[in-house]
Amino acid sequence: MIEETISARRARAFYDRIGPRYDWTTFFESEAKSRAIVRLALEPGLKVLDAGAGTGNELAQIQAELDPGGLAFGLDASFVMAQLTNRRSAAGSFQALANQLPIRPETFDRIYAAYLLDLLPISAIPGLLNEFKRVLAPGGLIVLLSLTEGIDPVSRTIVGGWKFIYRMAPIACGGCRPLQLEGLVLAAGFKIQSLEIIKEWGVPSELVVMRP
Repeated sequence: MIEETISARRARAFYDRIGPRYDWTTFFESEAKSRAIVRLALEPGLKVLDAGAGTGNELAQIQAELDPGGLAFGLDASFVMAQLTNRRSAAGSFQALANQLPIRPETFDRIYAAYLLDLLPISAIPGLLNEFKRVLAPGGLIVLLSLTEGIDPVSRTIVGGWKFIYRMAPIACGGCRPLQLEGLVLAAGFKIQSLEIIKEWGVPSELVVMRP
């Protein structure tokens, strides 16, 4: 795996600049995100955190599943993304780093993080997962999505090209590179409930459902 990525400052600047145009670049994520939301097992009354909410499309879907009585919150390191999410969703959103959550322990029943970990250095991921564990209520569930390594000739070719571009100019990939979540999650002490690889337009995503 590629250990390092762009700095948090460069990432914020990139996503502040791209803003709503980010939706145009996510054509290979839609099926994986739809499945991930199903895996959250949402129901009215739950409290859900969307860490790295981006443009807010999934947060709006999540909030609709929680009504009546449930609450969804989004956070994003990009101020522009957080503001965009607030305009698109009845759920609240704020600017914050996911590995420094300004949230009380055991607050959320579900945590959803799509294409967030693949933007972080490997060294930062254990701290992020520990923060998720801290704010997750007993019996809660975490669902992660990430770009991952290829599993067949087509996806391996696409991922190989992605990594080549990334090594030349990581900002061209939005700072995101393929990860293998399974080992990272197990090393952080989580139990994996399910794991699947989803390909869309040849791009593979890893979907992990886990509990502390």
